[in-house]
Amino acid sequence: MKKRILSLALVFALAFSLSAPAFAASYKDISNHWAKTYLETLSDKGVLNGFTDGTMRPDKNISACEALIILSRLYTVSAAQKAMIAEDYEAEIKSVVPASYSWAYENLEICGAAGVISKDELKALDLSSELKKENLAVFLIRAMRYTAQAEKLTANDLTFTDASKVSASCIGSVAELAKLGILSGDEKKNVTPQSSVTRAVVAAMVVRALDVLTRAGTPTLTIEAYNGLSRTEGLITAVGDSSISVTGLDGLTRSYSVSAKASVTVNGATKALTSTYIGCHVRLSLRDGTVNALAIESDSTTKWYQGTLYASAAAGAVSLKNAVTGTVTSYPTATAVTVTLDGVSSTLAKLAAGQFVTVKCVSGAVTEITAVTKVAAVRGSITELTYGSTVTLKMRDDGNAVYSFSFDFSALPTVTRGGKTISVDRLAKGNEVTVTSDGAKVSAITVSGSVSTVSGQLTAIATTTNGTTWTVTTGGTTATYTLDEDAGAYSGTTAISLSSIRVGDQVKLNVFGSVVTEVWQLSAASSATKVTGSVLMLDTAAKQITILTPDNKLVYISTTSVGSVVIASTGASGNLASIAVNAQITAYGTYGNSRIFTARSIVIE
Repeated sequence: MKKRILSLALVFALAFSLSAPAFAASYKDISNHWAKTYLETLSDKGVLNGFTDGTMRPDKNISACEALIILSRLYTVSAAQKAMIAEDYEAEIKSVVPASYSWAYENLEICGAAGVISKDELKALDLSSELKKENLAVFLIRAMRYTAQAEKLTANDLTFTDASKVSASCIGSVAELAKLGILSGDEKKNVTPQSSVTRAVVAAMVVRALDVLTRAGTPTLTIEAYNGLSRTEGLITAVGDSSISVTGLDGLTRSYSVSAKASVTVNGATKALTSTYIGCHVRLSLRDGTVNALAIESDSTTKWYQGTLYASAAAGAVSLKNAVTGTVTSYPTATAVTVTLDGVSSTLAKLAAGQFVTVKCVSGAVTEITAVTKVAAVRGSITELTYGSTVTLKMRDDGNAVYSFSFDFSALPTVTRGGKTISVDRLAKGNEVTVTSDGAKVSAITVSGSVSTVSGQLTAIATTTNGTTWTVTTGGTTATYTLDEDAGAYSGTTAISLSSIRVGDQVKLNVFGSVVTEVWQLSAASSATKVTGSVLMLDTAAKQITILTPDNKLVYISTTSVGSVVIASTGASGNLASIAVNAQITAYGTYGNSRIFTARSIVIE
């Protein structure tokens, strides 16, 4: 019992000695110590700190655990990298290190990831024991990444009087440290490899090692295996020749390039990546944005689903609504269900309707639920816009990640530009936008940029496959702008068609970034006489038809004044009820304003 109490006391003392310095870098017991500079250097770096009584205890022998923690602190590791390292090494560390050292798990995980110590070595090591100098030499050489150099050295490279006492497995490390000037013998040229090392000796060796690395041009230690590495998980939504699309647990769908050398495992076995795994859960490992490893879960008894929680979850069943189709499906819950809400362990009772959820079903019953309530705002450049009953918008952010958003045409998000609401078809490829989504539904799209006003004479109009540009001359200065072909056009306060504006007109433009969004002119309005396109939506209540024209523009047709409907294939008369979604129609009439075409007659092609 006394040994147990003593052991715990040592653990707590060690924890305090490795925490934040109690008295900055001023320690009352090192003022005349030979290692004062070394100790203060490591203290200033936050690598080795003193005790709560204001002492450094430089001559206290160091334990194996304390030495490994010091070495772990030499590495620059981000929070994201620490999370990945924990994912890879936490189970391993827990399997060989007693729970009484749980406070040191993170540091030991870093040492494992950096190759400072292996699982078998850690298992055989008594962390509370005093560390031998030759063992410290091995750990330090590995931390410095000088193992290859050390392995080339032999006992013949040792010049110490007691060189025969160096263990065979430590000869190269001791010789390399001596060669680098990090390790030296005493006045009798003894290195004492089997002796315990004090905090002062460790500080001196570590600081000298850092000096060597600085001179070599590598002053910062990182764990190479995790540099540029990131991970994510979700459900596979599409598979291409060298790409994959995944809807993450946050509800956002992203597309990634897959390296030709990427490893693909399915339930742990090496497989080829094919479209048969669409709908399966996958964990992706990415190096600088490109997938280099995929771990897919796929078996006949396990299924994964995503959607909006249709109603508050309760024991018995969970109902999900598909964000695009609106279909609601219920899934029975298992007796025990693991629930995670915004990354934190939670309960069924805390889930609420509207949250985006990912559920795992085993043998038909929900065993895991991951829910998010956070609203995501993703900024990037539009790379693709596809219209239909479902609108798809793809965009690329600054990190080169590609996102895909889909929304039903009958429930479009609010689109704003320069503080004004515009229709979704006024978005264009190349626009810088911010897409706001709660994971289940896109609620808003904001076009980035600032608004300015330009007045002058329209001196040129040029139309190519890339769009239309207007050149305006003001006071001898000429500027060219891209025309939003759905821009609002006005004569005074009266809305007109853009086609009524001609070269030579005096105009006033609202310019958003470099795009003309609204234009005013003084000439008389003229109107188009017909519009043709594919029907996207019929709104009988508003008496309006929305069509997509061959040049990929949306036109809103008012049917309040329609006098006739003709079916072109038969020449027979029809009515508005004869018009169906996806039908090709030609409407004859005039623009009542810059956005609404008032039809007098309609031909169903």
